[in-house]
Amino acid sequence: MPKTLVLMRHAKSDWGDPSLSDHDRQLNRRGLRDSPVMGQWLSQFGAVPDLVLCSSAVRTQETVDGMQEAWSTDPQLSVLDSLYLASPETIWRTAASEGGQHDCVMLIAHNPGISQLASMMADRGMEMPTAAIAIFRFDIADWSELSSGTEAEFVQFMSPKLL
Repeated sequence: MPKTLVLMRHAKSDWGDPSLSDHDRQLNRRGLRDSPVMGQWLSQFGAVPDLVLCSSAVRTQETVDGMQEAWSTDPQLSVLDSLYLASPETIWRTAASEGGQHDCVMLIAHNPGISQLASMMADRGMEMPTAAIAIFRFDIADWSELSSGTEAEFVQFMSPKLL
C-alpha cells in the first residue's frame, strides 16, 4: 500500500513579545484561524494523518491543536526537538525513521527546511507560506524503505490564501 506524506509549515506566528525566544513564539490571530481551516481541508481531501511528527516549537504544536479541531480521529502525535528549524535532510530522515507502518504521516516544521524538502520532492521550486500543506505519495510498504533515491509523487498543494 502506498504511503502518504503531508508536509506542513506551521501557521502564522506572533512576533509581538520580544521576551519570548523563537522556540516559544505562539500563533497570532491569523494562525489560530488558519490552522483549523487547513485541518478541515485536509479532512475533506481525505488525508488526515495517523501519525503527526511535530517540531517542539510552541507554534507548531498550536498548529496541530488547531488542525485536530477539524478531525474526527486523533492521530498519534510525536513532538520532536530534532524538527525545530530542521534541514530538509533531517526532516526526510525523520519520516524514514519514525513513520513505521503508518499509512499517512504528517510532518509539521519550519522554513527554510520544509520548503526546501517540498521543492526537492516535487522537483520544482515550492515555497511553503505559513500553514501551507504539500502532499506526496510513495510506493513503499514501510517508511524505513525511504531513501534518497525514493521517487515521490506530488499529489496536492494548498494554503489558506488558496481556500
